[in-house]
Amino acid sequence: MHISEKAAETLHNTLRQDGVDDADVIRIAQSDDGLALALGRAESGDETFEHEDRTILAIGPDIAPALSDATLDMAEANGEMQLVLRK
Repeated sequence: MHISEKAAETLHNTLRQDGVDDADVIRIAQSDDGLALALGRAESGDETFEHEDRTILAIGPDIAPALSDATLDMAEANGEMQLVLRK
């Protein structure tokens, strides 16, 4: 998986908000509706991504292979910038 610079900055800024622990990361996890982003901790076996000396994203080993060719990026939707996953 790849992360665009803009997406990495967005995740990093999200993790810098008040109330977010330094060890927290954004996780891509399987949900009933597909994939979802959630605040959590990196776990053993996760694929992790760093930005400015902080781990910002973790993907579990169960879904990382399916996302190996994907890119997490930013795109405008309904007048707002949102994270998008492109394959």
